[in-house]
Amino acid sequence: MVISFTSCKKDILTSKDDSATAAISSHVQVPGAEVSDSYNTFYGPVVQMGNGHARTWINITHDNKALAFGVELTDGALANLPDVPEDERDFISGPADFLLALHPRARELTPYDHVCINWNEHGHEPPGIYDQPHFDFHFYKITLADQTAIPEYTAAPTLFDNEPPAGFMPALYFRGPGGVPKMGAHWVDILSPEFSGQLFTSTFIYGSYDGQVTFYEPMITMATIQSGATIHKDIRQPLYFSPTDKYYPTQFSIWENETNSKHYISLDEMVLR
Repeated sequence: MVISFTSCKKDILTSKDDSATAAISSHVQVPGAEVSDSYNTFYGPVVQMGNGHARTWINITHDNKALAFGVELTDGALANLPDVPEDERDFISGPADFLLALHPRARELTPYDHVCINWNEHGHEPPGIYDQPHFDFHFYKITLADQTAIPEYTAAPTLFDNEPPAGFMPALYFRGPGGVPKMGAHWVDILSPEFSGQLFTSTFIYGSYDGQVTFYEPMITMATIQSGATIHKDIRQPLYFSPTDKYYPTQFSIWENETNSKHYISLDEMVLR
């Protein structure tokens, strides 16, 4: 089976209600989570996407524990997205790629540095599995400079093929051949339903480069997000984590807030590792 993954830079705009130091009064409430006023939601700056906007957010308790972390999309962000040919993808600064900064509190408490949303109008290989219109939500653990420096596979095959040590990837995750510039190698969950004949709707992918786990990636179809369905999926866990003393997710969720028509993708049920 041959798997290749193509999947981030838009101007980062600062909205009037964003702050680098203060919490926003409105909460992002993950469906099914315990309703509580004992946390604040902190937002990253707003980025234009399609006919709307995207931004990151994090829920932090009053005693400084990370609960959930993710991306907020206005409904317009799903409209008027560009169709970029495969051979013209940039993966960071292209018109179908959207770079999102994090609130400083998110970088403090989680292992993540930035988020990149990659829109795939025609999906990608393998055919019949991931060739539906979908988004790759890359939560990068490396800096943007380090991400940008990742070359074509043919320029540094040993770095792409240098896998993380045993235990840093969950069991039964399979590394696809080769790798993608400005991204790295992709690891798919062979237990995910699309590999047993079911239709791909959402899945969770890990990324690596030069012996490190470099990103976490919920991959979700446009149809799934537009449906407004509330979805929770467990993230299969590795044995070891790096860096440590950070909050890592054990679940990812997808839902729509019917009150404001905004869509949310979150890494949640976070645990200090």
